[in-house]
Amino acid sequence: MRRRGVGVWGTALGLVGLLSACASAEQGTAVAVGPTVGSSLPGSADPSVGGSPGEQPGVDVAAELSEMLPCEILSDEEVTALGFDPESATFDDVGLSYDCVYRLAHEASPLMAIHLNWRRSVDQLNLTNYTVEEIDVGPLRALRIIDKTPSEHCQISVDLSEQAHVSVYVHYAGTVEHACALAEDTAAAVEPLLPRSSG
Repeated sequence: MRRRGVGVWGTALGLVGLLSACASAEQGTAVAVGPTVGSSLPGSADPSVGGSPGEQPGVDVAAELSEMLPCEILSDEEVTALGFDPESATFDDVGLSYDCVYRLAHEASPLMAIHLNWRRSVDQLNLTNYTVEEIDVGPLRALRIIDKTPSEHCQISVDLSEQAHVSVYVHYAGTVEHACALAEDTAAAVEPLLPRSSG
């Protein structure tokens, strides 16, 4: 797999780094869904205390995740199978972001982002104003997170350890159901490639 170009996501998600940097550690981090959309999905940023059941000793999941590049987790073939254009991959590490964003071939939306965070677990996300459902992605615990108000956005956050998680965001998918279906399919493709404790 090859590393994609480094840069800001572009106009649709260009506010992510700015909004993330403005959020406080106590409040969590808002992830912009676009400059013309008022809703946002919870992101992740600062370290704090939390826990994740099932973590086994011997593997530093956070350290392993910090060495990964979000645009290199999925192969071009896997990205294509999910319906997105691998050539559209844009890496963003501005501010608190550490993401890879994909779009459909020749279309502006929907957008799909893979976000790596080795400083917070899913239990440390600020989930105020969101509807949250616990789900499983493979053998891993995860959260399905959507706006309480009607939207076309969905986030799946996969818990890896008391310090680490990976989120998949889908924006502008037409309906929340479609957004969640795309996010869940992507999370399922990403899950086998993520670090986890042995045992």
